Amino acid sequence: MAKVVFRDYAEVSESMMEGFTVAKVLIGINAEESGMMLELERQIDNVTIGIDVVYNPACEDGETPLMVSEEYVKKINQ
Repeated sequence: MAKVVFRDYAEVSESMMEGFTVAKVLIGINAEESGMMLELERQIDNVTIGIDVVYNPACEDGETPLMVSEEYVKKINQ
């Protein structure tokens, strides 16, 4: 699986998110079962590009509750 690098949502440009669709929604991803992750995808030629959005309302002090990954290659179709 590809290494996914997350960053604070405030660092994300709107244009980076254009063209993606929701591929999967996971709920209850933290210990309190209150978090959520959205897996976003878009197709470029034969490559599926992904972005993950994670919301953790029970984050620690100093952490950001909403994180967005950088684009990563999810799959290459032959």
